Amino acid sequence: MVQTRTDARLQSGIIEQDFDRLFRYMRSKRFRNGEDTGGEPANYIYAYHPEQELDVERRIPLLVNRLQSMDPVDSADTAPAVLVINIYEFAIDFMKKNDVFDAAIEQEPDMHGEEDTENDNDGIAAASSWPRLQDDDFYQALAGMLGPDNDDFKAALKERYEQAAANNEADLVFFTGVGQVYPYIRTHALLNSIQDIVRSSTPVVVFFPGTYKKTASTVSVMRLFNTLDADNYYRAFSLNTAIMEGARA
Repeated sequence: MVQTRTDARLQSGIIEQDFDRLFRYMRSKRFRNGEDTGGEPANYIYAYHPEQELDVERRIPLLVNRLQSMDPVDSADTAPAVLVINIYEFAIDFMKKNDVFDAAIEQEPDMHGEEDTENDNDGIAAASSWPRLQDDDFYQALAGMLGPDNDDFKAALKERYEQAAANNEADLVFFTGVGQVYPYIRTHALLNSIQDIVRSSTPVVVFFPGTYKKTASTVSVMRLFNTLDADNYYRAFSLNTAIMEGARA
């Protein structure tokens, strides 16, 4: 128990250091102007251990407030406005506006297909009792509604961004809640959609509960919750790498 508390305090300290470094990195005009991306969209991922979800969730509003109240770096500068989109809350709101949320909740128990009632040696239902995703009607329905190929969902996301941008409220865009919408919305698919919605020079930051890193082949690999099969994504920059390089500079 003592070791667990010690580990928790250590991890919290790491997150605190990271968010201080994130602020120092994001306050630079080069970051806020979408520079140093080699012509790629200014899309970034900050990856963290899934066990730190609540700590990260608590610190994001603090980071936003700190950025929005920062002192300008020069006479031509202003503090950035940050648009935060919790994609989980956004998806629920989208479903409610389309009058399908209550029906989804009501019908969900009957949409997972026939369960395999075979038990293991302890009398517990085997893992195979749940159908594969491709055979799960509930997954297929929600993934079709919330996926990147759904024009209505993409249009709603675009409208949310454009309204904020028109009011000068989207100098930076943060996406949170990506772990909560898995498997209906995949992070790599969300990032692909964002490229058609947000101006390429506007920094977009996805807070990702898992790992994100470059491999030897330069392909970026993201692994949600540090356990699921990796998705390849090569057009986002790692904020973890950037802030650590900045700390060593």
